[in-house]
Amino acid sequence: MADTKISALTAASAADAANELAINEAGTSKKLTVAQVAEYLVKRIAGNSGAAGAYTTWQNLTSDSADQTSSSTPAVVMTTTGVGAGTWVFRYTLIYQTAATTTGLTIHINHTGTTGQFASTWRQTDTSATASTAVGATVNTSAAGGVVSGKIESVINTITAAAISAGVVSANTDVMAVMEGLVVVTVSGDLELKIRTEVNTSAVRIMADSCLELMKIE
Repeated sequence: MADTKISALTAASAADAANELAINEAGTSKKLTVAQVAEYLVKRIAGNSGAAGAYTTWQNLTSDSADQTSSSTPAVVMTTTGVGAGTWVFRYTLIYQTAATTTGLTIHINHTGTTGQFASTWRQTDTSATASTAVGATVNTSAAGGVVSGKIESVINTITAAAISAGVVSANTDVMAVMEGLVVVTVSGDLELKIRTEVNTSAVRIMADSCLELMKIE
């Protein structure tokens, strides 16, 4: 039977993960599914550790991190392995809690390989109407709009600011924060999100469903 031109085939009603495509792999005709193509372009990771994709990675925490109670030693709460050479842009959308209203937390980024340019910025909406207090808010209560507080860091795996967060409105209540930036990787390694408490023995944690969007630019 003669081959049929693709243009002459019946159109699919919609793309489906199980749909098959013809490919040439090193001179051999093979097939792959739409799901395999999607996985190659966008890698999805469920949990606190997993391998990065070639281009775009989405990672979602499936459970709360362990409570961190040390004010001197940051702990890794999310790891993305195999982040190789190239320029990467990252965005962590985080929900966090602290055990007391006066307990803040520090959030920062590490890469275990070799890196060049690096910059990250952290931000959250705080309780002030006119100037930043660095006290994380769950909802705006004192003004029509809130003030965004945050810090910037240009050295990987380093905290040069005194404190990321000064506290929260309500203990053990969800607060949103965003950590984003870019890193130029020259030798492959693991991208790590780290946290520590700002009050020794007072717990801080990152909550389930916090997530990472990671994209390789070049």
